[in-house]
Amino acid sequence: MTNRTKDVDRAGCFTKTLHSKPSSRIDPSKIKLPTPFNVCIVGASRGIGASIAYAYAQAGAGALILVARSSSSGGLAEVEKRVKELNPSSQTATALCDITSSKSVSDLAKNVKNEFGKLDILVLNSGYSGPVVLRVEDGDPKDFQDVFNVNVQGTYLISHYFIPLLKESNGAKMFIAVNSLASCIINGHIANTAYCVSKFAQSRLIEFISEQYGQEGVVAVAVHPGAVATEMANLTTPDSFRPYLTDDPGLCGAFCVWLSQEKRMWLSGRLVSATWDIDELLGRKKNIEEGDLLKFGFRVGLNS
Repeated sequence: MTNRTKDVDRAGCFTKTLHSKPSSRIDPSKIKLPTPFNVCIVGASRGIGASIAYAYAQAGAGALILVARSSSSGGLAEVEKRVKELNPSSQTATALCDITSSKSVSDLAKNVKNEFGKLDILVLNSGYSGPVVLRVEDGDPKDFQDVFNVNVQGTYLISHYFIPLLKESNGAKMFIAVNSLASCIINGHIANTAYCVSKFAQSRLIEFISEQYGQEGVVAVAVHPGAVATEMANLTTPDSFRPYLTDDPGLCGAFCVWLSQEKRMWLSGRLVSATWDIDELLGRKKNIEEGDLLKFGFRVGLNS
């Protein structure tokens, strides 16, 4: 067995200072987004997704399109109500969408274009972990397929139908996928095979989007939201990991707003963590660009 430091450990301490809640530097109420500024959040009915919506509302987003699956319609209405309280001037809309259905996602993109004309930011927060299965011979193959349908196929469909809309924007043109540092994990008590592999694939797809559309100004970033006690986490997380679920659900939203504040092409195609200190991250900009860091690679030796 190798003694090499695990990728997830390297990722977890990329900046010396880590945050479990938004610092004053990324407080969304202190950030003012350009006007007009339209944001679509897919998976916005609760938890991290709802907090992302609240952060963009606080930062003055001109329009917020809140999307969730049909079973979460009630939660979506509550999130919209709170968004209007935070920013009465923001135009809001809610929509239901099954991100595993090509027609459903296609219809959503058409409706967004028809109603709002432009889109500056797409945040894909929808995700599914499935039961924790640590060995490929265990579990139900259908569960594995269900996880991939949401985390990988869903990401593909959202990007397939929404990238053209982002390209038409004269603003941020940003595609954010809420990912996970689980994409760096291959063993241990939370190495949920389907989830970890699907999140690895999702982060790689973000890199593809960056490569394919970067010249047209599209910024694609995968964001780890922190270790948050979400509804899904509470249903699936092993007891051994529950003490680590201490990060604020609002951390990811604040970080996404900071990402959106200006065009940060140097972070496109990369996996970043909302827990990282942004000043230290900015201080490593040259290092990140020159070393093409924060991407998955293939190791063949020290001189390669």
